[in-house]
Amino acid sequence: MISQDIALRRLFSQQITGSRSAEPAELVKWMGCVRAEDPAGARWSIGARISGSTDDSIGTAFKEGLILRTHVLQPVWHFIARDDIHWMLALTAPRLKAFNKSLYRCLGLDDIFLKKGKQIIIRALRQGQLTRRELLASMKGIKFPADDLRLRLLLMDAELDGLICSGSKDGRQFAYALLEQRMPAAPRFDRHEAIAELTKRYFRSRGPATAYDFTIWSGLRPAEVHTGMEMNRQWLASEVVNGQEYWFDPAGKAPHHLHSLHLLPTFDELTTAYANNGIFKPAVVIDGLASGTWTQVLEKHTVAIEVSTPIKKSRALSAAIRRGAERYSAFLGRTLLLKNGKT
Repeated sequence: MISQDIALRRLFSQQITGSRSAEPAELVKWMGCVRAEDPAGARWSIGARISGSTDDSIGTAFKEGLILRTHVLQPVWHFIARDDIHWMLALTAPRLKAFNKSLYRCLGLDDIFLKKGKQIIIRALRQGQLTRRELLASMKGIKFPADDLRLRLLLMDAELDGLICSGSKDGRQFAYALLEQRMPAAPRFDRHEAIAELTKRYFRSRGPATAYDFTIWSGLRPAEVHTGMEMNRQWLASEVVNGQEYWFDPAGKAPHHLHSLHLLPTFDELTTAYANNGIFKPAVVIDGLASGTWTQVLEKHTVAIEVSTPIKKSRALSAAIRRGAERYSAFLGRTLLLKNGKT
C-alpha cells in the first residue's frame, strides 16, 4: 500500500465513492457521527455520500429526529444517529464536562448556577421546543443571570448530561428539545463496550488511519484507544507506510476510483478526521487528496460556484469540476452558475 492507496481507500471507507447507504441516519450511523458546526455544510457532508439525496431529504431526517445534533466527542457540534446518542454521550461527556470546568470558573458558573439554569431549561422545554433566543428571553423574564454566552454553556452542559438535544429546525434557527422526547432511554454499553464500538466505527468508516488519528478524533486517552483496538483485533488489519502504521478493515477494499473530483464542505470528515489534516475550508478533493478550495454564493434560485486549484487546467479537469458542481447544485435544487476559478 502506498500513499495514493490510502487516499483512495479513505474515499471508499467514508462512502464518498462507492456509496452504500440509502438513508441519512444509516450513513451517520456508519460514520459514528459527523461534525456539524456548519449545519448546511454538514448536510452536504451527508448528501455527498448518498446517491440521489437532496438537502430536503437530509433536513427531513433531522426534523423527524432520526438524526440529532449535539456536542459529543469534542466540544463542537456533531450530527449523530438518535439510537447512538445515549451510549456515545455516556462515553465522552465526562471528559468534555471536565474540559469546560475552567471556562465555567472564569465566567462564575458554579454548580448552583448550572443546576438552577438546567432546571429552568427543562421546565421551559416541557412546554415545547424553543430556540436559544426564546430560552434567553424566558430566563430574562424571571431575572435569571444568564447572558448569551452563559446560556450557550448551560445548554452544552445540559446536552452533555443527556437532558436536551436538537429539536426541529425553526426557520433559520435551531430549536432545542428534551432528549427523552426525541429518543427515549435506550440500553447502554458499558465503558469498554462503548470504546470498542467507537473504535470499530472509526476504522471501518475512516481507515486506513493511525492510532493517533483515532486518538485526536475521538478524544479518548491513548490507553483507551489501545483497549479499543485490542478488542477489535479480530478484524483490524494494518500496514506500515512511510514509517507509519495504518489500520483498516481488510474487507472494505476500495475499487480503483482514480480521476475522481469532489467538492466537500468545511469540516468534512475527510479533511478533519485525521491528525495531519485540519483543512477548514471547502475542499476540492481530487483522487482522494485536497487539491484546492471552492466558494459559493447562494441566491434564491441559484448557486454560483468558483473553484480554485493549483492543478494545471485541462479539458478533463474542467469537465470534472463541472460534474462536481452540478451534483452539488442538484443536491440544493438550484440552478448552477459556474464561474471560472484559478486553475
